[in-house]
Amino acid sequence: MKESFMVSDVIATSAAFFIFALFLFVPGYVCGWLADVFDFKKRSLLARFAISIPLSIGICPILTYLLWRWSLTAVWIAYGACWIAFVAMFIHDSDIWLSRPKLSRRATILLGIIVGWVALGMLCVVDLQIGNRLYLPTVAYDYMLRTAITSSITHTGIPPHNPYFFPGHPFALRYHYFWFILCSLVNQLARALVSPRQAMIASMLWSGVGLIALIPLYLRFFQPKGATNLEKRTLVGVALLGVTGLDIVPVTLYGLLGSHFLGSIEWWNYPIEAWISSVLWAPHHVAAFVASLTGFLVLWDASRERSSRHTLVASVIAGIMFASAAGISVYVAFVFAAFLAIWLAITLWKGHREEAAAICIAGMVALAVSIPFLVELIAGHFGQRSASGPFVQFAIRRFTVAEAVVEAIWPGKPWLVPVTNLLLLRMNYLLELGFFFQVGLMMWRKMRLSKDFLNQKELCGFTMAATSVAICTFLRSGVISNDDLGYRGFLLAQFILLIWAADLWDDGLLQFRGSSCPQHQNVFSGRRRRLHMLVLIVLGAVGSLYEVVMVRFYYAGPSISGERTAALRQVYEDLKRRLPEKAVVQQNPNAVPGDVFYGLYADRQAGVETPECGVVFGGDPDLCRKVIASVDDLFEKPEAIDQNRVDPLCRLLSIDAVVVKDSDKAWSDKNSWVWKKQPILANNNARVFLCGGRLNIGVTAKAEGIAAKVKSTK
Repeated sequence: MKESFMVSDVIATSAAFFIFALFLFVPGYVCGWLADVFDFKKRSLLARFAISIPLSIGICPILTYLLWRWSLTAVWIAYGACWIAFVAMFIHDSDIWLSRPKLSRRATILLGIIVGWVALGMLCVVDLQIGNRLYLPTVAYDYMLRTAITSSITHTGIPPHNPYFFPGHPFALRYHYFWFILCSLVNQLARALVSPRQAMIASMLWSGVGLIALIPLYLRFFQPKGATNLEKRTLVGVALLGVTGLDIVPVTLYGLLGSHFLGSIEWWNYPIEAWISSVLWAPHHVAAFVASLTGFLVLWDASRERSSRHTLVASVIAGIMFASAAGISVYVAFVFAAFLAIWLAITLWKGHREEAAAICIAGMVALAVSIPFLVELIAGHFGQRSASGPFVQFAIRRFTVAEAVVEAIWPGKPWLVPVTNLLLLRMNYLLELGFFFQVGLMMWRKMRLSKDFLNQKELCGFTMAATSVAICTFLRSGVISNDDLGYRGFLLAQFILLIWAADLWDDGLLQFRGSSCPQHQNVFSGRRRRLHMLVLIVLGAVGSLYEVVMVRFYYAGPSISGERTAALRQVYEDLKRRLPEKAVVQQNPNAVPGDVFYGLYADRQAGVETPECGVVFGGDPDLCRKVIASVDDLFEKPEAIDQNRVDPLCRLLSIDAVVVKDSDKAWSDKNSWVWKKQPILANNNARVFLCGGRLNIGVTAKAEGIAAKVKSTK
């Protein structure tokens, strides 16, 4: 293997992480300084960092999208002006920036956790190299689509093309892709060093940092305790990000009783994902969650302690952040919008007119700036014959273990399945939430014991959590088979449970000598209860550790051919050096769940990818059915394709290069066109052919040398 892929991944991802600061720190700092949100100018440097990152995550995606629709040049001008403003603010506040910071022990530990997260997250997701063997993380199968989308944005602009379908002309992408716009900017700013995949990995690290930064903000400005013991509560809250439910129990039983251990702590059931799972697997959903909650917190703080003018500015900022959330993850934004509508009704009922007005203004701003994106989605839905289902549909949250038992004992009675799911919801949530399930029960008991439930200081958090639970229990997304609404919409409830847990901990949740607050004695009384909670925390921490280990090492076992992975990545790395950015590459579309090597490493448009051509992301299913048959012939019916037919077929399908792998049927047939046509790149696992004549690319001497060294596989 010629390249040290792991080293190059670490170097490029590290560079991308620091470049991301230009987009995910600097703009938020400038916005916070100018608008003085959360009394920004009075805060310490560490507090400014905590405010700036979530603000950037919320304001940059939608503003970049709107500017890019006009001109990419306008995007760079806007960011350039922002960076110049930051330099001016740096000079103005040089005494804060250049003075030696006075960090407490807890603050130092917190910074250490953030640095540790960046290192751990990076090592979990880059390719693992051992000698000449290369191993992918389990998240690679989720990253392949997002990497391809990032590449498409870089090459085709806004709105981007569907990278999975090109039958001679592009189809507009129909997806919530705002997070990948920022990945594309990093990719463009460091094109020679940072690939779309490496930018995507760096964005995952920043989404985790944004989540961490959100915790002290909500503990300080949202929770009744405010600044009391803030550092301790923040450290507890951040530490509890490493605690999930009781998934480790059924997963361990499955591994001991079954043939193997699962590749993720979440795969045993319809998941409520651990925080580490959400960030590693779906960072854009976490980013949408951060944008939504930061926008709401800006509103919350301004409507209580500021002037009408400041509240108006905060409403505009919040509206922009809500619009960003809609373009980053429509599922998270949908659940948050439902909560906001319910909270608006509560504020009106309680007579809080200023807060209600601020929410209405933010909603109108969000709708106004989202119109271009919403029109794009609607036009794509009606202009392209989508194969997708309804956005949401009614369904009881599934409990897959119970479903399997019911179907085995009472086959032919499908009505029993939803009834069982409904009856076992409590058990389902206990297993999925573990420690946080008990926290929720404690807070419910504490609020219910109050004489004035609707005037509780925790009422807003309760409303947010209850809305999230209700929607994710009785609705599901219908666009694709995965229920992204049920998986991602629960983030709001999980976060409220997290900050409640941090405050309850401060009140003496695990103090075996009794609570420090007499009013909470009835809530956490009893040594046995505290032991029970401690066991739940330990099991939840072990579950998160299991997830980290499996993300990194599940595909690094002896049954995985690391040499093949390295060889296939090498082919795509060499190929994209030879092909122009507008080239169309075709691989076998029948890989399940998709061709991960194309998605991660090609950085080029596919002719058709997957048997359905990815039309759920934009395209015509009828046209797909006409095209896919001809593409299948190249890979699956070698007897039907003569080598002289390859170029005419490529011209018909607008394909510039064909990648054939050792897993394809055409490879196995030594009389097929694969072994008669001259490749431009080849090794023992793949052969790449230029075809169609659209590109004026000859076989270079280097490519001829590579091809000459390859012997036909017997």
